[in-house]
Amino acid sequence: MDKNSENMEKYLENLDNMEKFFKYDIEVKNILHSTYPKEEYRYSKETLIEYSDSLFKALNDIEYYIGAILDKFDFLEPDKKYFKNLISAYKDELIKSGYDFNKLKHFHDVCFANMREDLVNKVGENCFGEGGWGVSLNEAKSLNEVLHVVHQTIVNNQNNYRNLPVLASKKNNEGNNITLYGTPNEISDKIFLSFPEALNTDYVEIMSLKDDKVIMMVRDVGHALSIEIEKENDKYYVKYYIPKICNIDMVNNLKGVNKVTKESRYTVGMFETTPDKLPLEIADFVLKVPTDNDMYIKGGSLYREEGIQK
Repeated sequence: MDKNSENMEKYLENLDNMEKFFKYDIEVKNILHSTYPKEEYRYSKETLIEYSDSLFKALNDIEYYIGAILDKFDFLEPDKKYFKNLISAYKDELIKSGYDFNKLKHFHDVCFANMREDLVNKVGENCFGEGGWGVSLNEAKSLNEVLHVVHQTIVNNQNNYRNLPVLASKKNNEGNNITLYGTPNEISDKIFLSFPEALNTDYVEIMSLKDDKVIMMVRDVGHALSIEIEKENDKYYVKYYIPKICNIDMVNNLKGVNKVTKESRYTVGMFETTPDKLPLEIADFVLKVPTDNDMYIKGGSLYREEGIQK
């Protein structure tokens, strides 16, 4: 097998891993949602036994899905060991909860559903672009937090784009690459073709996956803007993450944004759109996200009424 064939085989394997990641990611999210304790469970011993059994099955299923993700994406051995030990500790804790509704509810709240604000902030401040491995898995104390760390680590690691098959590439007016990777789909093709070469960015990575799933990373826009696009029925949902707030006023004017203040280090947002509007809306949205140059104008972090701070 020649070198090119070996590289393509590896790229296709990486693509399969990425497709499986999003499949497993959804599976875990569905499990976390479906195991929420209903109030009527407390009134039936039989139902409590069934609920406890479902939680144990959920732990086994999540262990499989997240364990497979950690292996496929070469997470560090300490992270894998931590996750294995965490699952083991949860199983022991579940057994101790018996068939007491309040204990089972507490177990679910703490071990399954909890999401601490300080963990979200740490991930938001450290998982981006070249900083994609900025948070260790041992920072997570619940399965929801584990999934959040894993998801953000993978989606915001530029190497996970560049190790996929290249579908198309063009250069912007600055001479930087706009590259489409992955599995061909119509909507990603349109996004790629509609993305303006005149937009001054560093590299733009577009990952195309099955079921009209699209992931994007745009360097030098909000430092390393990342965008996730998912189709649901006849609409597209655009989720984005801006790791650096260069200009408060411009960020707060973005469609669907979580508003920021002078203390904000990053932000996220979401908006919905239609298939015909999506490609141009993505280009328009990226155009409006502030860059380092916008730090020096009104609303920027380095703007001063009397001039730039020396």
